[in-house]
Amino acid sequence: MIEARGIVLHAGEDQAWVRVDDQPTGCGRCNEPGGCGGAKIAHAFGKPDEVFHVENPQHFVAGDRVRLQIDDGAALGAAAVTYGVPTLGALLGAGLGTWWAGNAGALTGLVLALIASVLFVRSIGGRRFWRQKLSVRLAADSALCPSTHIETAARRD
Repeated sequence: MIEARGIVLHAGEDQAWVRVDDQPTGCGRCNEPGGCGGAKIAHAFGKPDEVFHVENPQHFVAGDRVRLQIDDGAALGAAAVTYGVPTLGALLGAGLGTWWAGNAGALTGLVLALIASVLFVRSIGGRRFWRQKLSVRLAADSALCPSTHIETAARRD
């Protein structure tokens, strides 16, 4: 399971906005003389969004320390489908187009197969099983401050 720690900034009825506290780390010498700054490569194109809007079935409240969790392999699986299906579709379409009508057919087959592949990926992206597999879940972060969760439970009651 992939996890990141965060804090609930705002919570609604069944939604929460969570700021991620974890920062990419390397050897720990990024800002020291002689440090390579390798962990800062993650911010090469701007700072990533650190606030996530997620479902909150446990009804965490603002100030609660939580862990955002996603299943191992979910991101890899999503990337494989998102990039792999259109790539394989384009190659297959170009090959079939070449076999059927030469170079002009290759271009036509590539474009048609690429469009069909992208539409297929978009259609499965909206299905419930796919969203559940990629969903980010919240869990109490007892490693940071166990007493916070006792207080949180008392506030909810």
